[in-house]
Amino acid sequence: MFDVLDTLVGFGAMIALAVSGWIVTMRVRRRMKKSLGRKATDLELASLKTWMAVKEAEQREEESRAIHPR
Repeated sequence: MFDVLDTLVGFGAMIALAVSGWIVTMRVRRRMKKSLGRKATDLELASLKTWMAVKEAEQREEESRAIHPR
């Protein structure tokens, strides 16, 4: 009985991890597209150089905003 329950729990955990990983990937791609102005490849998602460019673009955007937005 515990084997079936353990299998179901393991299967549920795998599904939850797969779905959450997919959601995180979509958010990362959206963030990169917004900052870089183009779609990011799979290689760029893991590139430190690309992430530094994204951070710099986000900092420039933050600095260019009004001091007291209303």
